[in-house]
Amino acid sequence: MTFRIKKDWIKTTFKNLFRFAQVGIFITFLSLMLSFFFLKIVGTPLIITYVILYIAMIFLSFLLNSRYTFKSKMNLKKILLYYGSYVLTMLFGVLLLSIFRRVLPFENWILAYLVIPFTMTANFIFSSFIFKSK
Repeated sequence: MTFRIKKDWIKTTFKNLFRFAQVGIFITFLSLMLSFFFLKIVGTPLIITYVILYIAMIFLSFLLNSRYTFKSKMNLKKILLYYGSYVLTMLFGVLLLSIFRRVLPFENWILAYLVIPFTMTANFIFSSFIFKSK
């Protein structure tokens, strides 16, 4: 019986991780397209565009992950926790970047890519707790 429960938990976790990654890829692609559109075509200011898109993409990520990935109901507390988790993982990413810059001989753009698996995993773990059904 215990083996069955662990097997189901592992299967569900990997399914959710795959869906979480799908949402992340979609959000990243959409963000890049919208950034190009607003910055290059429309000519909006860089910082304002970046901040608005960043906030909007996290919110869209919240919507998609709550419905598609975790099949969870949405509420204000979950939204606030979700944004908070992204702030924490951003700080975690900054910490990793500063460590990687000191110990690894790569260019900055490669170091930024090396942080992605760590921040994605942290975001997934936080999201799993935020969207966990009671």
